[in-house]
Amino acid sequence: MDPIAARRAEIDAKQAALQGILQQLQCEAALLMMPVHISWFTAGLNVRGLLADTERPVIFTDGRQRWLVCSHVDSQRLFDEELDRLGFQLKEWQWETGRAALLESIVQGRKVAIDRPIGKAPQLTLPLRLLVRELTVYDQAAYRTLGQAVVHAVEATGRHCAVGQTEEEIAGQLGHRLLRHGIEPAVLSVVADERGSKYRRAGFGPTPVRHTCTIQATGQRDGLYVTCSRTISFGPPPGEYRQAFDLALRLAALYRSLTSAGQTIGGIAQTGRTVLANTPYEYDDRLSVPGYGTGRYPAEELRRAGQEEPLLAGQAVLWQPRVGPAAVVDTFLVTTEQPIPITPPEDWPVVRLSVRGGPYYDIPDILIR
Repeated sequence: MDPIAARRAEIDAKQAALQGILQQLQCEAALLMMPVHISWFTAGLNVRGLLADTERPVIFTDGRQRWLVCSHVDSQRLFDEELDRLGFQLKEWQWETGRAALLESIVQGRKVAIDRPIGKAPQLTLPLRLLVRELTVYDQAAYRTLGQAVVHAVEATGRHCAVGQTEEEIAGQLGHRLLRHGIEPAVLSVVADERGSKYRRAGFGPTPVRHTCTIQATGQRDGLYVTCSRTISFGPPPGEYRQAFDLALRLAALYRSLTSAGQTIGGIAQTGRTVLANTPYEYDDRLSVPGYGTGRYPAEELRRAGQEEPLLAGQAVLWQPRVGPAAVVDTFLVTTEQPIPITPPEDWPVVRLSVRGGPYYDIPDILIR
């Protein structure tokens, strides 16, 4: 199918799903203001530039027609580069008058559901949650392509970084590689040597790399997010580092083997505690979150009021087992059976592991340079 026709069909399907929610809420129309909902509905609208929150575009739909509500500053580019031939009409405000007055006129006299808590308007956030979380076939195709590009950038950075470079310098190289492919670096992390033992969310800083380095990226394109990490050692890794990384590999394989619709992040992590039992890292599972939902969020904690939400078929999840200074982070698509790896190794050494006689998984190992 022509890419424009395929995207328009995707938007039509999401508009129909939203119409069903409006009927349940007994509302005439919906106003989508949250960026995640707008990128979901439009199948990847990219809003660029420096904007105040009150300047961001909004989607208005009655379930049959759809409008982009935006500033005259943005409307030309958005229709030229993003929404042409996708069935959107335009409601436009001038920057001098602002968005609020136009939105007020749009909702005047109508019962409109909104995805932000505004007055007594019916709320869309909860009804939309599951729709946004499950990636459609259209979304999944784009997601796989994004995963390949993020892996390529992370692995290329790992093959070319050098001893003595700082975490900041390596992060700069990684960001450059992502941007060259039209991928926005949402979160970058470069952790030298033992720094990951002390800081589980280390980011990057002026620390130079001496022996080992873990490079991690979360890349965003068209409203979709993918995360992966790769680890490099200059010469054989120190013994304690190797031990910690081997345990992280075993956890990564176990988490992957248990990932299927109906399971929970917490339940899978609980099973993983057996891997660390009677090791120097027995309590490391308490130091960081084992995984998140992802896809249209960089990271989504799958708990509501302390209750675990089960994984859904079509949902994306990232696993990040961290043991001591070591981390093995990858993104997967949940199915009713085995998960689909979104960030499989491209040109990287792997360890092939099986859990309890199940299928073998290729888990990214340490690249020794």
